[in-house]
Amino acid sequence: MAEFATDRLLVTARLMDLVDKLKRMGGCKYLIKKEYPDGNGGVVFEISHPISLWSWGEKIRINMIPYNDFQTVVFITSECRMPVQVVDWGRNQKNIDDIMGYLLSGLMNQRI
Repeated sequence: MAEFATDRLLVTARLMDLVDKLKRMGGCKYLIKKEYPDGNGGVVFEISHPISLWSWGEKIRINMIPYNDFQTVVFITSECRMPVQVVDWGRNQKNIDDIMGYLLSGLMNQRI
């Protein structure tokens, strides 16, 4: 199984505000491949990070689910694209830190 990292946060922001902010993430090293509803009132984003000197690329999945009118639960997972890659050199956690740093800038959040 490929290496992966994951995180889960409760964010004080409405779902659609986070969706809009994530869509504006363009122009950086992450490419949004798909966006679709999760069937429970939330939204799923599938994002990719290209091949680099340190990895064969990663698949990133973000699932955002409304918690109440003003809070959203955000699940994020970054996984090596190559299923036989057993060492990620911290790349998956860096992907999570980069994306969540952008998405949560200026917002209150807590790990759950």
